[in-house]
Amino acid sequence: MSNIRVRIAPSPSGFLHIGTAKIALMNWLFARQNNGTFVLRLEDTDADRTEEEFVQAMCDGFQWLGIDWDEGPAFGDQPEKGAKGPYRQSQRVESHRAAGRKLLDTGHAYKCFCTKEELDVERDLAQKEKRPPRYNGKCRTLSDEEIAQNESDEKRFVVRFKVQEGETTIEDLVQGTVTSNNKEFDDFVILKPTGDPIFHLAVVVDDGEMDISHIVRGDDHLTNTFRHVMLFNALGYTLPKFAHLPMVLDENGKKYSKRLHGANVLDWRDDGFLPETMINYVALLGWSPGDDQEIFDRQSLLDTFSIDRLGKSAGKFDLKRLQWINGQHMRNLTEEELLNRLEPILKHEGFDLSSKSPEWLLNMVGICQEKIRTLNEIIVYTDFFFNPVTEYEEKPVKKQFRKEGALEKLQTISTIFSSAADWTAESLKGFFEKQAEETETGLGQWIHPTRLALTGKSVGPGLFELAELLGKEESVARVQSAIEFVTSLES
Repeated sequence: MSNIRVRIAPSPSGFLHIGTAKIALMNWLFARQNNGTFVLRLEDTDADRTEEEFVQAMCDGFQWLGIDWDEGPAFGDQPEKGAKGPYRQSQRVESHRAAGRKLLDTGHAYKCFCTKEELDVERDLAQKEKRPPRYNGKCRTLSDEEIAQNESDEKRFVVRFKVQEGETTIEDLVQGTVTSNNKEFDDFVILKPTGDPIFHLAVVVDDGEMDISHIVRGDDHLTNTFRHVMLFNALGYTLPKFAHLPMVLDENGKKYSKRLHGANVLDWRDDGFLPETMINYVALLGWSPGDDQEIFDRQSLLDTFSIDRLGKSAGKFDLKRLQWINGQHMRNLTEEELLNRLEPILKHEGFDLSSKSPEWLLNMVGICQEKIRTLNEIIVYTDFFFNPVTEYEEKPVKKQFRKEGALEKLQTISTIFSSAADWTAESLKGFFEKQAEETETGLGQWIHPTRLALTGKSVGPGLFELAELLGKEESVARVQSAIEFVTSLES
């Protein structure tokens, strides 16, 4: 394809919603795959709901995901880029008004002087008669003299688009051929009494003037698109191709409410998920690769993505699947790469990384890499390396330290540790296996109380690997503290 131009046009009235991120990603993939242009345009005409902090939050979300734009607005210290701006709808109002005047001049629109009270009466009557409330077209046939008289009387008016008889058809790349009888639409407003544009006119003018070739957006806009096609044709713009994608559902199968945790894309960043995970997962919420592959990096998505494999069915969010995908992406990082992602989290928690050598830190990451599902989980898997164990989890205490023979078992473990000449994970494992064999007990009966003694927890990295990193002196001391704790329980 040539001269592909796509856009994402969010309203900056809050954070970057996961559904908006999905639409942006599909546009971005399509543009990058076809050497096209990806445009970010902010639909910020609602001044009461638009704040610059929301613009920043929206752009921060895109940048964290790695969805970069070729043309877009200025924000923060970033300048506007692109030759078809401005890229804020609020700065394009004169173009919208000019388009409205053009539609009046060409007979595709007319001035409507009906008052709010008149429209309310018509709406109430429609409700009583159980029919859709539609404008009755009263002002559509006003004569020039009547229009002039109304203007002379300084009556307020809106501008309405004149919907023609017939049908409007959309050849949608996802939904297929969709046709609607134009009788389903009344003569809709395109300019307010202030002369400011309604969304339908503004979005079409912006898309037309920016030469948008494909409009990929949510299927909640499908009904609006019939109106937009009428406007594109009336204004003489080249009609873009359309693709309407289903919404993202929450885990209960309902629309992903803005009130839910995770609706904000940056919630997942704060929860310790990788941006490459979110790109991977969000892509699968609306697109199928055609096989069972689930793990994609950015390049493999670009290599595999196809707009004709976008799905009609809504994607349902699945936290367990997301965690699994995140774990896979973390396993694919080198230990050095993973450590770079983890260091800010560890430092924020107050851990003194300077007390450990780079090699030690890499070993610590290595023994946790197969265990943790999110970056944040590194805290509970490693805090005992940086802080002394001052308490033990209640449930494993009951299971390991309160049962008969617990004290004797810890004393045996202390002897094993104290007499170990070779303090390596492999050697320690051998000592424990020998002890289990000699006592005809399971290896777990020795591993679990030792883990609790060394970490205060029942789960974590491999016991022998973490003991090697703790060191012999610290491990012996912690087992001794556990012995004292169990002794206090028995007294």
